[in-house]
Amino acid sequence: MTKPRPGMKDTAAARNQLSMVAVALFDLAAGAFSMWAAVHLRYRFEPTDPPDQVLLQSVAVFALACALVFPIEGLHRGLWRYTALNDAARVIRATLVANLVFLPVLFLINRLDGFPRTSILIDIPILIGLLLAPRFLVAALRTQGLRGVLQVEDRSKPAAILVGTEAELDDALRDIIRRNGSAPFRPKGLIEPQSDLTGHAIRGVPVLGGMSAIEPALERLARAEAEPPRLVLAGTVTDVEIVNELIRIAAQTGAKLSRARPADGPGAFSPVEAADLLNRPPRPPNLEPARPLIEGKRVLITGAGGTIGSQLARLAATLNPEKLIFFDASEANLYEIDLEFTRRAPRIAWRAVLGDIRDTDRLDTVFGEEKPDVVLHAAALKHVPMSELNPGEAVRTNVIGTVNTIEAAKRHKARIVALISTDKAVNPSNIMGATKRAAELYARAAATDGSDTRICVVRFGNVLGSTGSVVPLFERQIEAGDPVTVTDPEATRYFMTVEEASGLVLDAAAQTAFDPALNGALYVLDMGKPISILRLARQLLRLRGRDPDVPGAISIVGLRPGEKRHESLVYDFESRDATSVDGVWSITGPTLDADMVAQALDTLLQSAESGHREPATAALETLCALRPRESAGLT
Repeated sequence: MTKPRPGMKDTAAARNQLSMVAVALFDLAAGAFSMWAAVHLRYRFEPTDPPDQVLLQSVAVFALACALVFPIEGLHRGLWRYTALNDAARVIRATLVANLVFLPVLFLINRLDGFPRTSILIDIPILIGLLLAPRFLVAALRTQGLRGVLQVEDRSKPAAILVGTEAELDDALRDIIRRNGSAPFRPKGLIEPQSDLTGHAIRGVPVLGGMSAIEPALERLARAEAEPPRLVLAGTVTDVEIVNELIRIAAQTGAKLSRARPADGPGAFSPVEAADLLNRPPRPPNLEPARPLIEGKRVLITGAGGTIGSQLARLAATLNPEKLIFFDASEANLYEIDLEFTRRAPRIAWRAVLGDIRDTDRLDTVFGEEKPDVVLHAAALKHVPMSELNPGEAVRTNVIGTVNTIEAAKRHKARIVALISTDKAVNPSNIMGATKRAAELYARAAATDGSDTRICVVRFGNVLGSTGSVVPLFERQIEAGDPVTVTDPEATRYFMTVEEASGLVLDAAAQTAFDPALNGALYVLDMGKPISILRLARQLLRLRGRDPDVPGAISIVGLRPGEKRHESLVYDFESRDATSVDGVWSITGPTLDADMVAQALDTLLQSAESGHREPATAALETLCALRPRESAGLT
């Protein structure tokens, strides 16, 4: 949704009025013509033509009756392109009432002298046809069919107010009609934030106005309905300010907030989730650029049972690979992804392999047996507090494990390795971020050694809903009735959905695989503005029906060891360039001294093998302090 520009509302209001006047005039003309035709047809059975006075009086009085009844029934408010069964019922009712009003008025004028009463029976079908035919025709031309007009309201379901743009509302209503009663609510009013269509109707459902009309509408429904009303956000692209306002209204009125999504089954109308709270619309992955990379190829995914790894497996499975190889050190996670593919994708060849990327022999065995063309390296230790407590283990997995995976890919001539990194690798203040920065440096250095295996790095922000991330933690705390723990009231983070993150990996790997100039490239998703963690906590509380302003609802606990208030996506010496994929940046800048990087990495690896905390931590600090010579003075 977009905010209205200055002057847009005035122009839209004038256009609205003109449209409604034109429809009203057409309906009156149709009413006058239908009575004229009915009287003429009735007199075909008489020896003479209808007297001019009778004809004139009948047409004039019936036009007056239509002018009184049609506005009350709101015929002029319906948008013809969205005609539905609701409109047909309204037209039939208006026609019958207009004829009932017409008879007593004409009787008072001329005692029905010369007017054949049976003309009404002829007028009713003529007028209904005149009013409905153009409406259905316009609707049919727009939707390529008339199925959308057949909608019957099920009053056993809760009433709902839908919010969205004209196109989003029409799509949502059409989807409800398509479901033929399976939608969990019945629409009773529409909110169009720009207020362009106030007073009109879409598929027979009235447009009540802009955002200010929501609360009064919900209050009216709450009084009239047995069940609490629903508030439904139509479409997938919505201004975050509108989402925030809807969350506030839902919490204040007790209405259940849902989103109408372009999906089948239970997910079509589902609760608003954390992904809906991004400061930008989520980008649905476009997998077609990655199809040539995956189709007919053997794809190995490390960390395949994790949040990102399992989503990569699902996306890759849609691109017709020759075989997927799931590699994970967690038996439980590997069992889950293997079970999912057994249940959902029997046509895809896959193998679940239990193993650790720190074990070079195991990696070599698997690479030798499977000969993967594509390696998606998602395995990592990613929890900041755990890495602070166990720096040697973080180095062994995130650095040595990455070295092992890349070297095995090169020995077995894989075409491409895509390493998943994090924004915490930028100016790292914790062990986890430092190990991922070290992995980045190693991967980019390994891409310049003349090997046939190409390598790319993808930096993520926080992935919504991933294991150990802030949103599942908040959800558990809210469900348990505990205070939501926020580290710092000013803390912000970049967020992305798991679908965006996984799609970005495939896009980056495809770009690098097919362009030699991109070997060693680093990619970042445009994640919009960072999100306030405190605001996210407040929104989630409201979504779950709790008041964030109640004492004890939120607890400020302070930053954990190694945490920052704010994260960065790039270093000072790096720049962001657009790529062929919308919303994906290629990160460029001066290169680090290769000898210094190699020496620092060797020191780090030797320190990690020693098993002592202090040497490993010192080696990480030295490595992460490396800067291009011209940027050595930057912090």
